[in-house]
Amino acid sequence: MNIVEIQKYLKEHGFDGWLMADFHGRNSVAVEMIGLTGIVTRRSFYFIPSEGEPTGLVSPIEMAKFKHLPGNVRSYFGYKELEKELAALLKDCKRLAMEYSKNGRLPYVGLVDAGTIELIKGFGVEVVSSADLVAGFQARLSKDQMESHRLAARNLIEIKSRAHDFIAEALKSGKAVTEYNVQQFIVDQFDKHDMMTAYPPNCSVDAHAGDPHYEPDAENSATIEKGQLVLIDLWAKPKAPGGIYGDITWMAYAGTADEIPARYKELFDVIVRARDAAVQYINDNAPKGPVFGADVDDACRAVVENAGYGKYFTHRTGHSITTNEHGSGPNIDNLETEDHRQLQPGHLFSIEPGVYFEDCGFRTEIDVLMTEGGCEVASLPLQYDIVSLL
Repeated sequence: MNIVEIQKYLKEHGFDGWLMADFHGRNSVAVEMIGLTGIVTRRSFYFIPSEGEPTGLVSPIEMAKFKHLPGNVRSYFGYKELEKELAALLKDCKRLAMEYSKNGRLPYVGLVDAGTIELIKGFGVEVVSSADLVAGFQARLSKDQMESHRLAARNLIEIKSRAHDFIAEALKSGKAVTEYNVQQFIVDQFDKHDMMTAYPPNCSVDAHAGDPHYEPDAENSATIEKGQLVLIDLWAKPKAPGGIYGDITWMAYAGTADEIPARYKELFDVIVRARDAAVQYINDNAPKGPVFGADVDDACRAVVENAGYGKYFTHRTGHSITTNEHGSGPNIDNLETEDHRQLQPGHLFSIEPGVYFEDCGFRTEIDVLMTEGGCEVASLPLQYDIVSLL
């Protein structure tokens, strides 16, 4: 945690400080920024003023967990003393950043309970969302982390192709192969590529592909047959400490290129154009000024809506990616949430438009890394046509 840089940001943006409040580890931003480990079950506050040294207020039974922090960390005795200490600590503050989201529009950052926000406002303090602070100091990748992502992306592209070959060989030989078999094949490939994932990848066919969060398992898994649509969504990161995820989705068809239905080709073309419109929007606008996740979502979603399929694009365009598959940075979203966090150099996120129906579903997913002048797509090549497996 770079206190000097955080304080520089606070001054430049008119904040008197950043107050991180947590209870029971619920504020994941504070837990990660402060570096808390193990069980934390009591209220804690860590205040970084725009000038001067930070101050922590923690329970006496959890002091050991906060001793590594810079500044003055002291204990409080009971809630009455805590409130008194907080009032004294913040007496000269007029505007504070906290993990708060106005009207709940960005719940990823709205991690402090309403009662605590009321308490702080009761001291005469204006509470403003720390969303851009979090995005700037927690979600931007270092050069080494960028290389970790590039490695992950290259490996995932190769593993995806091997999974396609695995399905094709089974179809040609007449050997039964299920969605779960493909999932487990990919998991095995992760291990062979020295990669790991928090939860297994997805292979889904036909109607299952119409469920964006379908999860195959050993008991409830469809057999892949000729003439079916196949969606593979896979995510993993290098096992090395600080590894960064890659996350891609590709579409295939269990047949020849000539057998792919015209409807499938049309629907896939729509989401490909939407995906490319999102990347183009970033590259066109980043050199001119700030680019926000919500605006990129709008640019992507407009293509799908103009094609007449807007109501079938039921999720955000993309999500932040860090050491977690869903990171703490800006999401590409103006549907599920209103994400007006600025996309900054070092931010990594997916672009993954999709359309979903009762009998089938389509998604294309790439990973985009923000640079100084636009963006880099590490998960190349881009998919422009549904892969024919026979």
